[in-house]
Amino acid sequence: MRPLLYSLLLLLALLPTAPGQTGGFGSFLPGPPKAVPTLVADTTAIAPATPFHVGIRFKLADGWHLYWRFPGDSGAAPQVQWTLPPGFEAGEIQWPLPHLLKSEGDIFTNVYEGEVLLPVEIRPPATLPKAPFVFKAQLKWYVCSETCLPGEGEVTLTLSPGAPLPDNKELFTLWNSRLPQPTPPPFSADWSRASDGLLVKIEGAPAGQKVEVFPIPPAGATAEHPEMISRTFCIPAPGAATKPLGWKALVVLEEPTGERRGWEVEGSGSDKNPPAIAAKQNNPVPVVTTQQIVPRQQMRPQTGGLGSILWAAFLGGLLLNLMPCVLPVIALKILGFTQQAGEDPKRVFKLGLAFCAGVFAFFSGLAIAVLGLKAAGGGLNWGFQFQNPWILTGLITAVFIFGLNLLGVFEITLGGETSSKLSELASKQGLGGAFLHGAFTTLLGTSCTAPYLGVTLGFAVSQPAPSVFVIFFTIAAGMSLPYLVLTSNPTLLRFLPKPGAWMERLKQIMGFLILGVAVWLLGVLGQGRGMESLSGMCSFLLITGISCWLYGILRSRLMALLLALALLGGGYRVFVFDTISKPLEPKTALSTDEWVPFSPERLANERALGRAVFVDFTADWCLNCKVNERLTLSKQEVKDAFAAHNVLLMKADWTNNDPVITAELNRFGRIGVPFYLLYAPDAPDPLVLPELLTPRIILEALEKLPSR
Repeated sequence: MRPLLYSLLLLLALLPTAPGQTGGFGSFLPGPPKAVPTLVADTTAIAPATPFHVGIRFKLADGWHLYWRFPGDSGAAPQVQWTLPPGFEAGEIQWPLPHLLKSEGDIFTNVYEGEVLLPVEIRPPATLPKAPFVFKAQLKWYVCSETCLPGEGEVTLTLSPGAPLPDNKELFTLWNSRLPQPTPPPFSADWSRASDGLLVKIEGAPAGQKVEVFPIPPAGATAEHPEMISRTFCIPAPGAATKPLGWKALVVLEEPTGERRGWEVEGSGSDKNPPAIAAKQNNPVPVVTTQQIVPRQQMRPQTGGLGSILWAAFLGGLLLNLMPCVLPVIALKILGFTQQAGEDPKRVFKLGLAFCAGVFAFFSGLAIAVLGLKAAGGGLNWGFQFQNPWILTGLITAVFIFGLNLLGVFEITLGGETSSKLSELASKQGLGGAFLHGAFTTLLGTSCTAPYLGVTLGFAVSQPAPSVFVIFFTIAAGMSLPYLVLTSNPTLLRFLPKPGAWMERLKQIMGFLILGVAVWLLGVLGQGRGMESLSGMCSFLLITGISCWLYGILRSRLMALLLALALLGGGYRVFVFDTISKPLEPKTALSTDEWVPFSPERLANERALGRAVFVDFTADWCLNCKVNERLTLSKQEVKDAFAAHNVLLMKADWTNNDPVITAELNRFGRIGVPFYLLYAPDAPDPLVLPELLTPRIILEALEKLPSR
């Protein structure tokens, strides 16, 4: 097994790096941070009762952007939570003028690119506390390009008492000039209602200057991108009881030279009511935007302390062995234990320890990845290897090679002439293979989250480093326990059949099962990346099969290995690399008679209308999700019950890492699927259903809803 292990590791190291990322097989880890925040001040010292400004400064990578206070059609504005010295107070963020960004699909967002400084006024007390003064800002943000990455981190600034002198003068002068002007605007803004929103008519603006309007909705309302007709801007606000009062807008004038100035204007104009709007006001429908619902921290699960989390982690790891994503690989390990049943019990126990070590090694790497991504301002979700095409194609290749090995296409020969040397090499081979199988089993198992494990993982990624390692090690202990018990007690192995000719047939059956796993993973790749990627990967697997066959028939092990690796590297570059390097086109979710695609706005509107909503967070690569769909959600009795209670069925497809769905999962403390929510009419919070569904669970939950 040792040469095979080295071969796979070398192959994975040779896999090309995804564009814009660093590292080979670890390309799911981000390269340089896409947004780097710092904290700066406009003063060198602090005097009592003398306000000053600090600036939250973001430096953004090329092609990446941050969002304004009202992001537009998507996104979320940066958030800050201050930790200040005693007696100090912080004002609101002052937002510089944004730029309008149009993306594919007519998506308009209000963004900052390159760099932005968000000034905040700090008011010291009349009597200063003991120095030095440490200002801490806990930040959360979304930085986006073709995809969006959530980020969080803490920035600090230390100042001392003394006579204030200007600091960072050029920086603050530049960004203060880009804030909305405090002077009266050189134009008038007349607000009125329209049948589907608001009208803002700009009059008196200097000729030759470009006019832009950025709406600022009041709480509980949203707006789409304004459309301009002869300097009259129509702000669509579907589903809201719109009225000018409470609304604001940022009006920006741009000189032909590119210089921009802006003013905030309030919606206090005329009150003309078309009949349609007047009728809607009798029963206003609040609209909640994505950025308004993401920070809802009260929806985090009540964990009951680290002890309860560790128990849930251990139980979740234990039950992970029963998940349908793990069972085919467990069969391989049982076969291995069967083959060793007639040997020295001490050696069997060592094989069990090596397998458990592989499980612990994988979870250790996962914990390190979580901490690394948190430090870099990125994020990690459970099942990331199935969302990242670079990792997924490597995983498909590894599974396919294992299947061919079990079918006898190639064998691992150890060489050597004396029996003592063969015995020594065989011992090393067994331990290495057991370790690899342990890590490999866990890698496949992370496509599903066992019961009790979803909440545990959501809690773990928000904890400091020691707790993260303790929780992940506890999960590993739960998953490893059955193998440790089986191999530590030789009497249990006696119940297994004795070795014989049947083992070769069982080995071949296991080979076909493993190839079935490869076919399933190919389906995941095709669903996420399209038919071109699927076709290219199938061609590459043909090259992989030829490489393994050559490795099996050539006598020179070194020559066979080099030739196989050369074919694999060339085949991957020709058939796979280009197809998965292309930017992923947005996956269009098609509505059916039963299910509609998940949308936070649609969810909020339906709830405001008093309708029950069921949300299915799923993915094509999640076997637990597919089991629940086949055995529960597709049952006619369940469908009839949904219809009887007029429940809207929403599907949150997380096959590819959708940032909106990720944010919604994180809001409930989850980092994986399956996950199910049932919103009852007029209930403030949804009912969280188990990860493993039965028709009885669904029917009992629906019985508590009012009949429609």
